[in-house]
Amino acid sequence: MQPISDTMQVKSFLGGFDKNFSYLIWCTDTREAAIIDAAVEISPILETIESYNLKLRKIIITHTHHDHIQYLQDFVYYYPLIKIIGHPQPLKQMGEIYQGVEHHENISLGKTMLTAIHTPGHYSDSICIWDMKTEAIFTGDTMFVGRTGR
Repeated sequence: MQPISDTMQVKSFLGGFDKNFSYLIWCTDTREAAIIDAAVEISPILETIESYNLKLRKIIITHTHHDHIQYLQDFVYYYPLIKIIGHPQPLKQMGEIYQGVEHHENISLGKTMLTAIHTPGHYSDSICIWDMKTEAIFTGDTMFVGRTGR
């Protein structure tokens, strides 16, 4: 776990098709949590949610390439009322529980406010998620660790 502020925590999970990351982020005050990209096997994420007594409320998808939504239905199975959030015009059919966010629209997570930033280039429905308070940004495949987003 990496505390990035006194009000927000983040834990990264590496795996999936192309050494992707999924992030579990949460508000330390309310314990409300979100996953950014459902790209890795869910068991370790579920264990972390349970061990920190978190309330998973949202899954934010940075883009709809298969590897970033690979485990999405697994999470929906365990959390059927969860909100799925991403670009307002996803390139894949995302179902009725999907909610599009506009450029610069805020996404609340407990007392934490995140901002969606549309970042087409890697994929036309790409977004980044920015926390202005901590200056943390979750880029999906807009940027890769050690290389560009192709």
